[in-house]
Amino acid sequence: MQTPHGKTARALFLVLPLLWCAACDDAARNAPVTTTTPAGQSTAPAANAAERRDTALVRVVHAIPTAATVDILADDRPVFQKVSFKDVTPYRELDGQHYAFTVRAAGLAQGQALATNREGLDDGDYYTVFALPGDDAEPVLRIVEDDHARPADGKARLRVVHAAASAAEIDLYAPGRDDALVGGIDFRSVTDYDEIDPHTGRLDIRPQGVDQAIASVSDVRLEAGKTYTVVVVADGRQPGRLEAFLIEDETAASPSTN
Repeated sequence: MQTPHGKTARALFLVLPLLWCAACDDAARNAPVTTTTPAGQSTAPAANAAERRDTALVRVVHAIPTAATVDILADDRPVFQKVSFKDVTPYRELDGQHYAFTVRAAGLAQGQALATNREGLDDGDYYTVFALPGDDAEPVLRIVEDDHARPADGKARLRVVHAAASAAEIDLYAPGRDDALVGGIDFRSVTDYDEIDPHTGRLDIRPQGVDQAIASVSDVRLEAGKTYTVVVVADGRQPGRLEAFLIEDETAASPSTN
């Protein structure tokens, strides 16, 4: 028979991990986020700092190989200008509200919109606007919320963006592992995040159910505590071929008071 003391101890044993997780999430919201891409590095304000300013944090990924340099507008106001293919912009603070996001050719003040999408932004949250190729010549915009809370202890967090019109469903593999890290990825989809074991080496993109890679990301180091986005695109010089690049996001280890 369990004593009242034993019941209390068991209750504390169950509650303490939840309190620890809540403390970790709060620390993460007080820490800036550093993003690393093939083009370099940038740092975004902490979520709580943006929330106090009544702003959300937004960035753009240009994944349309046939599009020239573009501008991204929020309610007809250019907020990201001269964004080139495979660019990942730094996060920018925007007032937390609903916006009509529009992509058009760069520098054309009265240019025709190539694609439009509406999204409501919440104060203190992070978002990525993905400019993706469509089924035909028309591009599409996907606005997705980013998760910068720290992954579980010893884990990395990973999602995949499929922006290559020439490929059907694809899988993402780490060579030497039998199961896909992320599988069954449809064209124009942005997958949910998966928590995975750290990995160093290469990542392969394969057609679903096929053993041979059709594109790879080399010299990858997926580290515990960080969040990664693999963006699969058509090769801008050879549209029938695929290539991929990696976006790394890291929440600072120590809380920020900014």
